[in-house]
Amino acid sequence: MKLQSMQEVFIKQLSQFKSDAAFLNQLSPTQSLQPEQQIEIYQNNVRGALQGCLAQIYPVCCTILGEPYFKQLAKDYIQQHPSRQPDLNGYGGEFSAFISKQCQQRSELFDFFYLGDLAQLEWLYHAVYYAASPTVFDFDVFAQLSESQQASTVFQLAPCFEFMVSDYPIVSIWQLNRLNTTEQHSVPSHVERAGIFRQAYQISIFELEEADVQALSLIKAGKTLQALVQANLDHSLPEFIQKGWLVGIRQ
Repeated sequence: MKLQSMQEVFIKQLSQFKSDAAFLNQLSPTQSLQPEQQIEIYQNNVRGALQGCLAQIYPVCCTILGEPYFKQLAKDYIQQHPSRQPDLNGYGGEFSAFISKQCQQRSELFDFFYLGDLAQLEWLYHAVYYAASPTVFDFDVFAQLSESQQASTVFQLAPCFEFMVSDYPIVSIWQLNRLNTTEQHSVPSHVERAGIFRQAYQISIFELEEADVQALSLIKAGKTLQALVQANLDHSLPEFIQKGWLVGIRQ
């Protein structure tokens, strides 16, 4: 087997956690380790790094489930979703959908019905942390537009601002469990709308009003100022700009 082929197979075995018989035949056993065991050392190192990555991105989920159970879930996730990029900051984006499915399939997780949404909140927190810094909204540029141009204006959300809607009180759950406490809390059942924003190197998670989410959803979908006015959702725009959630416009 050529060196390049061996390198490609070796990397594949590390990402998919499978052994290739032809590759193993190229390895010589040592006094203490067979070829399969040699590969397993590297595979365990990779798996451990990815498990640690997921625990850092989803600390509240890890706290709620307990580290041993979270590590087992993370192991299953890694098996189904191997890392395919060199930057681990981009790894783990499918964990929310994965854990939602597990909560439907595993009886021991039936009481954690909110966990998929909580994982999505933690992923958005992670994404906001690494997002580009926002620019300042230029009022002069907007003021110089004609009335018809202003009506067709599309506002741009800050890259370090995200929001989501959950059927569960995920903001409250996140706040109660983020300090890694072992105290148990009952989970009320009501909708919460979460905003996540980074400002001056500080990230905050907060609840949003329904009308604000409706306006932000239209903005995110690329709707114009005219569409916001017609939906009677334009009154929040000055506040969004003042808070730094809107950073620009486009025609």
